[in-house]
Amino acid sequence: MRRPPNPVIDESSEASDSERETTSRSGTTSPDGYTIVVNVDQADTEDTSVMTNSANWVQARMAQLDLSRRGNSGLETPSTARDLYDATPGASPSPKPRHRGEKSDLELSSGESNGNQLADYAVTAMQRLCLDTAPRQYSIKDEALPLEPYFDQEFQNCLKTGKAIAGAVCKDLSTCSLATQSNTELGRLRAVADRLSSFESPATRFVGIVGDSAAGKSSLINSLLDHPDLAHKGDHGSAVTSFVTEYHRRSPYHSAPFTIEVEYCNPEEIDEQLHELLVSYRELYQPGLEKELENNEQLYREIETKSGVAASTLESIFPKRPEVTPIHLRDESEGAFERIYGELKRLAALIEWPSGAVNGKWEATASSASECHDKVAHFMEQGLWPLTNIVRIYLSAQVLKTGVVLADLPGYRDINLARVRKAEQYLLRCHEVFIVANINRVISDQSVAKFVGDQMRASGKRKSITIDMDLPAAAKKYKGVASSKAGKVACRNRENAWGPNGSAASAQVADTEYKYLFVSARNIDVKKALRSRYAGMETSLSINVFCIGNRDYEGAEYRSKEAHERAIQGSCIPDLRRFCHSIVASAQYRASVHFLEVELPSLIQSLEVWLSVSEQKALTTIDPRIIRGLQSELEQKIDDFAEALEDAILTHVLDYMSRHARASNDHALEMSEEWTGWHWTSYKAFCRQNGDHCTGAIGSRSWNAELLGHMNVSMTDHWPELQGVLTTLDRQLQTSVANACRTVRAKLKDLNVPNPLLASFRLKERELNYLLKDVCFETRREVQNIEFNAMGHHISSYILNLMIPTYRACAAENGKGTMARMHQTMRRRLGRRDLFTLIGRRVETETSELFDREADSVRNHTIEMCEAIKRQVKTFNGPEAEARRRNPVEVKKVRGLAETARAKNLALQKALKDIKRSQSVG
Repeated sequence: MRRPPNPVIDESSEASDSERETTSRSGTTSPDGYTIVVNVDQADTEDTSVMTNSANWVQARMAQLDLSRRGNSGLETPSTARDLYDATPGASPSPKPRHRGEKSDLELSSGESNGNQLADYAVTAMQRLCLDTAPRQYSIKDEALPLEPYFDQEFQNCLKTGKAIAGAVCKDLSTCSLATQSNTELGRLRAVADRLSSFESPATRFVGIVGDSAAGKSSLINSLLDHPDLAHKGDHGSAVTSFVTEYHRRSPYHSAPFTIEVEYCNPEEIDEQLHELLVSYRELYQPGLEKELENNEQLYREIETKSGVAASTLESIFPKRPEVTPIHLRDESEGAFERIYGELKRLAALIEWPSGAVNGKWEATASSASECHDKVAHFMEQGLWPLTNIVRIYLSAQVLKTGVVLADLPGYRDINLARVRKAEQYLLRCHEVFIVANINRVISDQSVAKFVGDQMRASGKRKSITIDMDLPAAAKKYKGVASSKAGKVACRNRENAWGPNGSAASAQVADTEYKYLFVSARNIDVKKALRSRYAGMETSLSINVFCIGNRDYEGAEYRSKEAHERAIQGSCIPDLRRFCHSIVASAQYRASVHFLEVELPSLIQSLEVWLSVSEQKALTTIDPRIIRGLQSELEQKIDDFAEALEDAILTHVLDYMSRHARASNDHALEMSEEWTGWHWTSYKAFCRQNGDHCTGAIGSRSWNAELLGHMNVSMTDHWPELQGVLTTLDRQLQTSVANACRTVRAKLKDLNVPNPLLASFRLKERELNYLLKDVCFETRREVQNIEFNAMGHHISSYILNLMIPTYRACAAENGKGTMARMHQTMRRRLGRRDLFTLIGRRVETETSELFDREADSVRNHTIEMCEAIKRQVKTFNGPEAEARRRNPVEVKKVRGLAETARAKNLALQKALKDIKRSQSVG
């Protein structure tokens, strides 16, 4: 009897389980939750560390796999992606299957590791597979959904019912002659019913995916989307790393399977990009650079790389232009930089954008993932990718259908300052961040540490971080697993499966289970090491860790049925997809409940109002000034709210910044004096790195953090106090708006207006309250981002923006007396003692713009609400009311459909109430 291959795992494959901790039942990760996901493609397999405690994992893992196959959501009724109310079509076809004669990853690795005997054995195994089994298509619609109220199957059934009720209303109104004109009340209600019948929750959550070049971001995105040919894969400096690519769920308005939307940079962004490209290119050719950095090869290589990327980028934008030749760009004569920069801006103004571009956007459609990939690639080949701001791709994918938006962001070390700044600001708006890294470097990788540190400082307890680290499978790393009890059991199962009474299907199941026994041991070890690495950071105990395997996921559909499911579950992609669904679950639940409890009843109540017209006399007693007065009062309250917000910023932040500005400026100048004692090469190296650097002699220092030191200490309590004040003001606004609406409702009731009109008015109050809560939440969130930029020292921080000209002026110094001139330049800048005055002005400007923007949003919705009430009041008078009284047949038809909708809605509301009660008890 031939024996099964030795337990050597393909070291180029990926695999793993996931471990997610501290995720709240509300649908988002806990406020201080963080996630780490690990990639194994290039793992070092020479380490002979032993992980013997695997038996418990095997038992738990088998239970998890069985649970996943059953689709048990943990709620009373199982729920899978197939059960969602807005279930989308299946994903595009999977990649081409291997030819029957090709070996699997596992067989290839076994043969290469164990000689001709095992190679022959692998061929025999493949022949048995071809005879005994057939490929099976894995369906992600059968994946279990998170343990969240939104995904409860009974709640999903309520959503389906709600949409069906709206659809029936729309269909029945379409047969009514009084609803054919869009400018009538009944015509407007038909349009509302049509919109609600295709309800999709507007709630979205952005997941930023970051990492260095070749870290596996694109592969991860392709796996999550289940479209292996979609996301672009590229190396350092290519178009792939230079702009944000967003993947959105396809809406009913997108007719094609894939819609591509490319948004160009605006003129100011283009100028900034050209400026930074020119700075990056010319830095390599500064006189004396090689001598200056002869003992700092790493920094020299970074400058060299950035210069090369800048050169290729400029060549891509301006191909074959004499103004963009190396000799011209390196000109060091007086005023050369400004001259060259001016020429580049002039050339950029002459760029011809592709035909079809409108208002800074270019759109295209595709029928398949590969066609979409090719069209984006073709667009980028035209040399416009450096001037592209963002690319949005709309498609049907299970992971996107609940409102998640995946965003592939540029790597921090791959691009110039303008792109890094834009990527940082984008990350601040993300609700979750996946950081992609390789297992060999994940523990010590400074990029990972920077992402974790920056995001923790940015988010505090507001946002979780997901670090994606793609890990390769390697059994050699944990040889002790084979001698454990679980390992011996798994080994016997393999021997039996490969025996004369076994089959290819059972052999592959046994191989897959045995493989993931080793993989999981390694993953557990890595997770522990990661938590230990970041143990000193806030919220480290709740870091979520995922270990993913893209290659196992992509190739798994060509194995036997059970082995196929084991491999895909072992790849952890389904787990990560489930986690993505959980990110948006709370917001989706809130929006869906609002649809069922407010929007749908409001539609039916509006029909009741319309019907009451035919039963009531003209309402001449309603003074139109009542509604106009309500609108004016609400607008005034909104204006008062915006003014109160600005007063809060002034009282709790700006006044204190002003008081501490002098001492903080003195402290900054004092800190800069310490730096002058350094060797000139170290001082200059810090200037080249914008004040944030690490050398062997000095260690890791951040000049920008040191400049902010006194101010940050002084403001420690004031920003948190501001958040408390903002929360109080939010509640006061909501209460005052509710009181104003209640007063008007009482007046209407005293006038004996029909009950349907009063009920409709109440529902519109709830709609306004829903919007107020959203706006207030986003306002507080944006204020936190402003705080981060004001008090932080990252690339897009206010302090760095102010200091960059000084750093660059110092870095440009050369020759005798360099240190003295750099010191003089730094002292001259800090000696102006205006850093914190300027930071305060920036805070004031951005908060003022934010408050005005949010106030306008609420004001517009308030006006819309009051106009709707006015329209309903008018339906009781005028020619439209008279026309309805003359068409009793049409009125009877509308009454019939309204009664049916009312009865179904009452049953729906009862079912929804029961579900919410059972969920709260659970």
